[in-house]
Amino acid sequence: MNKFKLWLEQTMMISFAIFVGIIIEGLVYSFMGDNLADFNMTWVQLVSVILTGAVCSLPTVFWLADTDIPKNKYIVRIILHCIGLYVVVCLFGWVFKWFVKFDGFIMMTVIYFLVYIFVWCVSLWFYKRDENQINKALDDIRDEE
Repeated sequence: MNKFKLWLEQTMMISFAIFVGIIIEGLVYSFMGDNLADFNMTWVQLVSVILTGAVCSLPTVFWLADTDIPKNKYIVRIILHCIGLYVVVCLFGWVFKWFVKFDGFIMMTVIYFLVYIFVWCVSLWFYKRDENQINKALDDIRDEE
């Protein structure tokens, strides 16, 4: 159940961050002179964002959840994870027509790395919060004894 919870949290964070990235992309294009009214998303693209979040969270759950390995091997895993997910996102972007021009691909790449950093920061914050709650509960149990 713990892996399912992690998968669901990661899926929601990734999908949310992608949606925020898309909103920022629309705003950037509107500031650059494009008509914001021309910026639209189809239902297929909306579903593709959620599907991307779900697919991208799977390697995190099964490959990065094991933190009992040496730090240098874990860093290599993170780098391979980042590159692998980038390939998945590029493939999904191509299949679901998230970009049609090279500048759209560049914007998607920037958004990808911002989303990746955002998800890592939020995940670390969640883990730290859970760790503090567990430590507090253990301290409360020790105090009762």
